Amino acid sequence: MRWLRRLWPGTLFGQLLLIMVSGTLLVQLVSSSIWFDVRFAQVLEAPVRLMAARSAPLIAQAQCHAERAAVPRGYHLRCAENAPQVPVDERRGRRRIELLLHQALRVELGHSQNARLLKVQLTDELGQPLVWRSLFGLRTAQAHIQFAVPLADGHWLTIDGQEMQGWSGESAWVLISDYVLRVYALRIVAVLLVCLVAVRLCLRPLRRLAEAARGLGDNLEQAPLPLDGPQEVRQAAHAFNAMQQRLIAMVNDKAYFLAAVSHDLRTPLTRMRLRLERLPEGEDKQRLRRNIAQMDDMIQQVLDYLRAGEQQHLHSVDLDRLVARQCAELASDDEPLAVHGTAGSVQADTLLLQRCLQNLLGNALRYAHGVSVQLERSASAVHIHVDDHGPGIAPELLATITDPFVRGEASRSQASGGYGLGLSIAQRIASSHGGGLQVSNRAEGGLRVSVWLPLGGAQG
Repeated sequence: MRWLRRLWPGTLFGQLLLIMVSGTLLVQLVSSSIWFDVRFAQVLEAPVRLMAARSAPLIAQAQCHAERAAVPRGYHLRCAENAPQVPVDERRGRRRIELLLHQALRVELGHSQNARLLKVQLTDELGQPLVWRSLFGLRTAQAHIQFAVPLADGHWLTIDGQEMQGWSGESAWVLISDYVLRVYALRIVAVLLVCLVAVRLCLRPLRRLAEAARGLGDNLEQAPLPLDGPQEVRQAAHAFNAMQQRLIAMVNDKAYFLAAVSHDLRTPLTRMRLRLERLPEGEDKQRLRRNIAQMDDMIQQVLDYLRAGEQQHLHSVDLDRLVARQCAELASDDEPLAVHGTAGSVQADTLLLQRCLQNLLGNALRYAHGVSVQLERSASAVHIHVDDHGPGIAPELLATITDPFVRGEASRSQASGGYGLGLSIAQRIASSHGGGLQVSNRAEGGLRVSVWLPLGGAQG
C-alpha cells in the first residue's frame, strides 16, 4: 500500500489524468471482446463467400450418388440419408456466419437454399484452432467450415472445406502497431487534452480561492470573491466571503473593546494623578508617579497598535527625506545614525510611516549601538534596512518577535524596558501598505530589521 501511495500524484491534474487514463484503458479492454466478436465475423466473411461459390456447382446436381464434377482441393463431400445433427452453439458470431452462408448460396444458386451450419473454426496449418493470434495474422490462418444441404433425391450433402482467411497481407506487427496506436494511444492523448481543459476550467476558481485565502492574512478588508462558476465553487466562495465578514466583525469588536478599555482607563488614571499631587513628596509618591506614567505609556502603545492597521491618507512620500529627518532627530554624538543609499518616493501614509521608522530606530538605539540605515529600491518595491551591532535575538524568538507583547530583551539587555509592541506596530504599518517586515540576525553580529513597501502603494 505504501508504494501505491507514493505513486499516487499529488496534484489535481495528475490525479484526474491517472483516473481518466486508467478508466479509459479498463473500458477499452472490456470492450475489446465486442471488437473481437466483430473481427471474428469479418475474418470469416471472405472464406464463407468463397466456399459458397465453390460449393454451388456441387449442390446444383440433383442426385447424391450421380457423378460429380471435380471436387475442389481441400473439400470433402459426404452423403447421408438423414439430416445431420446441428451442434448447440448460441454464439452471435456463429449466427451471423450462418446468415451470411444462406445469403451467399442464394446469390450463387439463384434461389434460397436450406443449409445447416455444422462447424466453423479458424485453424492454423496443423489444424489447431486459433483465436487472438489469427486476428492479427501472427500465423497463417484457415477457415474450416462444414455445412449440410438437402438434395432433391432426399439425401443430405455434407460439404467440409477449408479456405484462407480474407484479411490484409500486411505484416502482423504493422497490424498490431496500427491497432494499438489508433485505439489506445490516440485515446490516451485525447484524454490528456480533455484533462488539460477540464483542470484549467475547474482549477481557475480554486486557484482564485487559494489566492484570496493567502491574501486574507495581509489584507482582511480585501474585495470579496465573485459568486460565479460552478455551483460548488459559488458555494465555496459564498462561505469564504461569509467567513471574511465574520473575521472582520471579530477584529473590529476586539479593536473596539481594546480601544474603549484603553480610553476608559485614562479617566481613573487622571483622578489618580490629581490625588497624587496632594500627597507629600517622598519615595512612595515618586514610585506611584512612575507606575501611572508606565500605565499611560502602555495604554498609548495599545492605541497606536490598533491604529497601525488603518490607512488614512496615501500620497507620494519622499522616503529619503523622511528617513534623513527621523535619523537627524534621534541622532546623537554617540549614535550619528548614518544613512546609506536612496529609495526615492513611495505611496504611503506619512504619519504611519513616520511612526514605523520611530519604532525601528528607537528599538535599535535602546537595545544596541552602531545603528545605521540602508535604503534600496528595486523594480517593484523599496526597502529600509535598520542595522545595529547589538547582541541580536535568540534564533528561537525570531519567528515570534513581531507578535504583540513578545519581548526579546532577555537575549539583549536585562535592564531594558518596553512592552513588546514596537515591532508589532511597525509590522502592522508595513502590512497595511501591502508590504512586510522581516527580522534577522546579521552574520557579522547584531540585528537587521527590514521593511519593504510596494511601489504601487497598498494592495487590496
